[in-house]
Amino acid sequence: DTGGFRNSKQPPRFSRPTMQKPEPNRKDDEKKKTHINSAPAKVVLMGDSVLDTFYWISNKKRDVRFEVEKELGENHHKDSTCINYAVDESQIRHVLYGIRPNPGYIRSRRWNNLEPYPMDHKGIVRPLTLLKTLKDPTHVLLAIGGNDARVAFVSSFDINRIYDSMEKEGIIQNFERLVREIKGIVPNVILVIVYHPKITVCPLLYMLPNRRTITELIVRFSPMFFDIAKKFSLPVIDLARTFNPYDSLDYGSSPIEPSNKSGEYIASLTRHVIQNFPFGEGKAMCYRGVKGEEWRPLTEEIIDDSWNVYIYL
Repeated sequence: DTGGFRNSKQPPRFSRPTMQKPEPNRKDDEKKKTHINSAPAKVVLMGDSVLDTFYWISNKKRDVRFEVEKELGENHHKDSTCINYAVDESQIRHVLYGIRPNPGYIRSRRWNNLEPYPMDHKGIVRPLTLLKTLKDPTHVLLAIGGNDARVAFVSSFDINRIYDSMEKEGIIQNFERLVREIKGIVPNVILVIVYHPKITVCPLLYMLPNRRTITELIVRFSPMFFDIAKKFSLPVIDLARTFNPYDSLDYGSSPIEPSNKSGEYIASLTRHVIQNFPFGEGKAMCYRGVKGEEWRPLTEEIIDDSWNVYIYL
């Protein structure tokens, strides 16, 4: 059973969203060119280990923060910077109110000569507070929600119970509140949809349900990201259709964490969004794929009222 995947070279297949595409014309092309942004970027990472990757990658100095700053510095503007306020194990409430980082991660950062977490005098990282006091941030990259799901897995692997439990905990309302809070400080927010864990491992070893349940959960909660993107006219980076769950190179030392290679995907997509997405113009778009790869090419999709969330086949 391949669990709905065509072969080991391809990521999970989803039906294409149904949407109305306008006929291309030169005026549209010219207008699109005016969206290209070349000003220096100061990007803030907020969320969980999708962005706070150092502990799980082989080259710990080249985490997502490093890759985003490198990508922007080389291919966008040399004065661009990236700051990390993301903390591994964070849930939505932690980004809202603060989190005390795992002591193991704190030690590992010290041992690897990495910048320490920006903790206050009580040892807590408070991302929203930090963002409010940061000078001139231009964009926030937000990846959150995966650990909210993992907490639900503790009580059940039944997809309906997991979904109901997360809804009762207010995940959709809390996510909207978080995005609203961040946008009130930094208007240019980029949302990130979590990837599918690596398929070729036993999920029970990592307290995960089977692959079908995980995939269905991603599909059920994807509208949360797309609806918020439409409501606030934001871009979405879709890692669920970017990572290949059969390719171990896309994953770090754990099948539920990014690798150095997939960190580069995140950085490249982030730079592409910053340069091309028309922030403030009332549009929402989804970005996925890897530039230069034929079977998962870099793709942009408009999220509008004709959008139907992709369905697992």
